[in-house]
Amino acid sequence: MPTVFQPDFRMPRQTIARVADISITPGDTQDYFTEVATDYSAWSPSYNMHFGFWRAGLNPLRREGMLIEMNRVVGRALRLGDATRRCVIDMGCGAGATARTLVSDDASLYAVTVTNVAVQNRIAAKLDAAAGVADRMAHIEADYTRTGLPAAQADGAWAVESACYASGTDKADFIREAARLLKPGARLAVVDGFLLRRQPSRLAGWLHRLWADSWAVPTLAVRDDFVAALQAHGFEDIEVKSLRWRVAPSALHIPVLATRFTLAELWKARGRLSPWRRKHIVASYCALALGMFWRDFDYCMVTATRRCD
Repeated sequence: MPTVFQPDFRMPRQTIARVADISITPGDTQDYFTEVATDYSAWSPSYNMHFGFWRAGLNPLRREGMLIEMNRVVGRALRLGDATRRCVIDMGCGAGATARTLVSDDASLYAVTVTNVAVQNRIAAKLDAAAGVADRMAHIEADYTRTGLPAAQADGAWAVESACYASGTDKADFIREAARLLKPGARLAVVDGFLLRRQPSRLAGWLHRLWADSWAVPTLAVRDDFVAALQAHGFEDIEVKSLRWRVAPSALHIPVLATRFTLAELWKARGRLSPWRRKHIVASYCALALGMFWRDFDYCMVTATRRCD
């Protein structure tokens, strides 16, 4: 039987000093998410395509509750106030789970989600209807660095494990578009993995490359580069908060879930999985391993306010 694990495990000849050199294109990212779209339902029936946030009172064995709590943590970080009608934007929404949670919690909230993967919008529309929020959700198929949406109209914006798909270690194209979309004084929240230095250790650099290749990510942002880009594009009150320990309980679900999923899918497919589906499984294990390199990697929430001037 063919194995699902077929990435290049050879150590690179040089430490990855230029982490942006990973050769992933936007087309690769679209192909990946199109091919594995329904696989994410194994992680979350409501398509929360991210790690969960644990707090006291939540059962660490119940993954879905932690995933929904992460959505609410993002919503609170936006500090939306109590206006009668507010509109927020999910930049790189997957199937719109974060927006769906926030809109379901607040009847005065409207959301626009942006993804360049058509199948994700089709899944989102079905889930919106089931949740009874379809009239307050709009799903746009576009590049989130060039959305075509009007400027300075959003009361808040976020990217949960999606900013990493922008190019460069500073994700400047993503940040520039977020700044354009937000009203003065509105807030941006980004939850993602970050490299802590441009030249990670040899093993961490290899693992980052394997993970990024497998999940169709050009490169993780370097934390300091990302913060500098926020400052350069008109953001202030920038705060970086490590969520390493908050997401650890959900991350620990990976080994059992990924192994069970792999065996089940191999059985159904008679041992044959497509390349992106194989890589998707490999990346799941890599994500857990990468989190062990504390000097090189962290999982953070970055919040910032669009300057009023």
